[in-house]
Amino acid sequence: MNVLFVTRKWPPAVGGMELYSREIAAAMARHAAVDVVALPGKPDGGPPGVLGLLAFFFRSAGVIALRGRKYDIIHFGDFVLFPLTVWASFVAPGARRLVTVHGLDLIYGRRKGAKPSVYRMYMAIARWLQGAAHGFVANSAATANVASEMGFENVTAVPLGVTLPQDAPASDENLSKDAETSGGERYVLFVGRIVPRKGLAWFSNNVLPQLPKGVRLKIVGTVWDKAELASALENPQTEYLGRIDDNALRRLRRNASVTIMPNRRSAGGDMEGFGLAALEAAAEGSVLVASGIEGIVDAVIDGKTGFMAAEGDVDDWTQKIETVLAWTPAIRAAFLTDAREALAKHYSWDRVARQTLALAIDPAKA
Repeated sequence: MNVLFVTRKWPPAVGGMELYSREIAAAMARHAAVDVVALPGKPDGGPPGVLGLLAFFFRSAGVIALRGRKYDIIHFGDFVLFPLTVWASFVAPGARRLVTVHGLDLIYGRRKGAKPSVYRMYMAIARWLQGAAHGFVANSAATANVASEMGFENVTAVPLGVTLPQDAPASDENLSKDAETSGGERYVLFVGRIVPRKGLAWFSNNVLPQLPKGVRLKIVGTVWDKAELASALENPQTEYLGRIDDNALRRLRRNASVTIMPNRRSAGGDMEGFGLAALEAAAEGSVLVASGIEGIVDAVIDGKTGFMAAEGDVDDWTQKIETVLAWTPAIRAAFLTDAREALAKHYSWDRVARQTLALAIDPAKA
């Protein structure tokens, strides 16, 4: 098969959609001949500007017009690129056309303001023209449900994957070495965008005070909401580390007593489409506790790759974290070994690629 993958989310920009684009392109290339048309982000990890995005649309349209007929599948990386799907239906009608949807790219129009209002009109037009795509690939069941509720058909959930580090700790010996590196400090780790729906301030103000004395909260991520961070830092047991490199983050995850994703449902205009951070935490040797909501449900096998706690339930969160804190090194090592095996079985990028390609060729076999 010949596949063209078109994405506006590409490194060095940093984010879940960028990671998806990089990994799905590499995984599909193990099963087909894949060409990539991508819009790289800025060197500092930020997304490209508006002019860069417009230029990318014209460049992609040109590639599809000139070379589109040679491809069996044209796969678009997110719903913002849907106009190119319509274009491809005219200039490359023989290609099977897929569009991946992530969550926010569907519900952005629920926000207030001029831009969301324009986006709502865009979505209405897209629903009318949705036949230009042979199928929509949702990154979770929650995202698929949103797409279906909005009137889109031929939507299939294909949960995302993770790349397992070769040196993830899973033995008593490695765990002991990591504990020595961290000085025996016990801490809970939060990694992600600092916005209210991620639940950081809620956890710091409600759950952290209930944990055993001396357990700290370390925070890693980009500040999108200064008030959220300020509220979290009111607890003296918290520490904000900012953005850190991959190696430092890996060490933090391995040495953390627990990694948390205390997400809360948003009033509207945002959601956790999948929650790649849940897979990354488990893959890098951390024990995860996460809210059992939205796309996170597809990212965690409860009791196997992590634990799901009830959204906003202080007692449930406290109990689950205290249980993990009380584990012996042997219990922890056994859990991490089992988690790694579950990740390899259920969350490989190869599985994501095979299901995605199958959707284009024969949806019944996906």
